[in-house]
Amino acid sequence: MATVGSQLKKSSVSGLGRSKEEGEMPDEEQLAQSMKQLNLLHIKCRELRTTIQRMLEAIPNNSTAEEVYECFVKSVGAASTQIKDFNTLYNSEESKRVLDQAKRSRDANPKGIKPWRAKDHPDWLDLAQ
Repeated sequence: MATVGSQLKKSSVSGLGRSKEEGEMPDEEQLAQSMKQLNLLHIKCRELRTTIQRMLEAIPNNSTAEEVYECFVKSVGAASTQIKDFNTLYNSEESKRVLDQAKRSRDANPKGIKPWRAKDHPDWLDLAQ
């Protein structure tokens, strides 16, 4: 998860959202960067699906009420941080730009869009790609 957090920081300062006038990014490179942004957003979203389970797993079984409370407070804090990270990434200008671009593309050419399936891409969770 540290890689995802550092990737979030990198994506917000790397200037991926440059327009054609600012940086003259080739279309293919811009699309590749947009795909990386969407992949990071998808990974963060998928991590949220197990938040409650990880919160409950952090609570020790045979312990005092104070230890249970301390562990629960720590896990709630970690979950809150994870939710804030996702929210920051989702509401970033880069994500909004990429999602708007995808919506415009889908509206312009709605036919022939193949659904993405994780089973077709077993290494989708690897950010190093």
